[in-house]
Amino acid sequence: MKQQWLKPEELDAVQVKMLRGILKHAYANVPLYRDKFRSTGVYPDDIKCVEDLQKLPLTTKNDVQESFPSRILPPGTDLSRCWISRTSGSTGIPFRMVYGTRDEDYQKAVALRPNLSCGQNLRDRWAVFTSPSHVVKKKWFQKLRIFTPEFVSLFDKPDDQIQALKQINPDVIDGYASSIHLVAKRLQETGTDGIHPRLIYSTSELLTQDMRRCIETTFGVDVLDQFGCVELGRTAWECHEHAGYHIDCDAVVMEFLRDGSAVAPGERGEMVYTGLYNYTMPLIRYAVGDVGVPSDEICPCGRGLPLMKLIEGRSDAFMKVPNGQIFSPIIWTVLMREIPGIGQFKVIQERIDRLNVLVVKGSDFSGATIPQIQREIKAAMGEEMVVDVDIVEEIPRDPSGKVRCAVSKVEIQ
Repeated sequence: MKQQWLKPEELDAVQVKMLRGILKHAYANVPLYRDKFRSTGVYPDDIKCVEDLQKLPLTTKNDVQESFPSRILPPGTDLSRCWISRTSGSTGIPFRMVYGTRDEDYQKAVALRPNLSCGQNLRDRWAVFTSPSHVVKKKWFQKLRIFTPEFVSLFDKPDDQIQALKQINPDVIDGYASSIHLVAKRLQETGTDGIHPRLIYSTSELLTQDMRRCIETTFGVDVLDQFGCVELGRTAWECHEHAGYHIDCDAVVMEFLRDGSAVAPGERGEMVYTGLYNYTMPLIRYAVGDVGVPSDEICPCGRGLPLMKLIEGRSDAFMKVPNGQIFSPIIWTVLMREIPGIGQFKVIQERIDRLNVLVVKGSDFSGATIPQIQREIKAAMGEEMVVDVDIVEEIPRDPSGKVRCAVSKVEIQ
């Protein structure tokens, strides 16, 4: 907890020391990385600062999947004594992340730091929206009601989730941004009696300004957004100053790249991660497709942790159209909020010139809604776009349980 208050230069020194440690370990014990080092003629002692990481090649999800277990885990790893986190990513191919006991403890400490720092107490009633498959056995201290989350299923309908929240009467609500948002919208219709959280943390998905505004208006509480990925856990988070996202630089190195080179502060770049504490399954220069904007500002809260400003979502939610323009997923919250009759939506880019828009009817849906959707999209993205609109009862979730408003099947070169 104290480390977050170190000066930036002190945290830089901590990060570089941890980085050099994990690189030496990976070279000595992990065949995948030993081969990557050797293929470039670069060795751990050549990496003396974060910038030197650019001498090494990226690691992809396919690299890790194809190397599991013998080429990504150190020899002699006993999986029966490890914590294994599983996900089905957007490809539907199972992905396993392995943590040893020490790694798991560090990961959980990093995950709890923003909650504790922002006011969560040991015995707060804590409601967490998650997939039932993510519920794990309680630790000994949780049986004493210390940091004991009560789980609300992502897959329940909002009315059932509201009943669960009323039974929990949470001090803290935590979980997928889309689920909290849908509950907030429903509560605006039914009232919030029995649900009065002191803190709300949104996680796992892009939190749009419209979603934030709805949640904050409903509950009368600021939303504190947290960011991460299943492979590395929580990596960045908002404090009450809302000046950006504090990067957990004593747990991860986050590079922001465009065309393989670091972007300047304030510029958009694809985020590449190097984990600093998981010696059981190291991830070095791991690219997952997240896009964000680094910042060189200092947060008024006084923490020395570096900041990132904007998280724009997954790169496969960006869409390239025939004229070469690339659209951020944020465009959809701007376009669609002005169109009456949309309860919920998802845009799927099937081809560079074709979109399929799934729409759940809102209360003011009319015969004019679909033509307006098509007109607005064509006006923004080009008249050559073919826009199909399908009315559905509900928006399907990804295999991971997330509801994403935009997905592209078109590769952006």
